[in-house]
Amino acid sequence: MTGRSKVPDSKVIGAALGVRSHSGWAAYVLLSGNPKAPDILARGRMQLCDPSIAGSKQPFHEAEPMAFPLAQKFIARCTTSSAKLADEALADIAPQARVTACCVLTASGRPLPDLKGILASHSTIHAAEGEFYRDAIAHACERAKIPVRRVRERDMEAETHNLPVSAATAKARLAEFGKQLGAPWTVDEKLSALGAWLMLASLPSRRSGR
Repeated sequence: MTGRSKVPDSKVIGAALGVRSHSGWAAYVLLSGNPKAPDILARGRMQLCDPSIAGSKQPFHEAEPMAFPLAQKFIARCTTSSAKLADEALADIAPQARVTACCVLTASGRPLPDLKGILASHSTIHAAEGEFYRDAIAHACERAKIPVRRVRERDMEAETHNLPVSAATAKARLAEFGKQLGAPWTVDEKLSALGAWLMLASLPSRRSGR
């Protein structure tokens, strides 16, 4: 399920999605059009945890005190639930545009240990929960045959140089998006929009309706 605000009457073929996740949810922005001057179709929020499953918002925190077999079952249940919700979120976005690429914003990208290793370290639990929701989104895109690229947030400024416009023009365009849709236009939306723009710039050029 998603919550969103969008530009009225937007219906296009070929769009890029940018997503920044949090515990239990993710912000997203959908862009289309000319990579030199993209259009914003929508921004919104994906619900990625089931409130009927106690502790599912922070699954590894919830699993930490459990006996390991119970922890395994709980994490598997949350993984299945979040996968379903991520699939539904993409399906909810689909009527607005055919999403042809997705950027998932990540943290350090440090490899995680197995579940026992994760549950043995509180700092690793935090990192694992971040990856848990990023994985839910990325895997949903893969099931939907949508190419995914993961980009570390700390690399986003450098990635701006891969856009077909100057950094100043990109900054101004992002500000225009915020004015166009109104609040909220926080770092979540700005980074998601930039991620979507990077993906849009990498797509083959195409015309709406073809």
